[in-house]
Amino acid sequence: MPTILDLLYREYCRARLAEMRKQLLISAERSEALEAHNHPAAQGEDERTDAQRKIGCGVPN
Repeated sequence: MPTILDLLYREYCRARLAEMRKQLLISAERSEALEAHNHPAAQGEDERTDAQRKIGCGVPN
């Protein structure tokens, strides 16, 4: 009897972990899609290289 319970418990845990992974993947895809939708494609202050910052080249302030 304990062997059957152990087997059932392991199967339950495996299924639960698979469901959690699925939910994490879905939430990650949604956040990436929202982030891509909200950010403009133009180069901004954050995308300047360190060399551009040091010499003052690149996107005007």
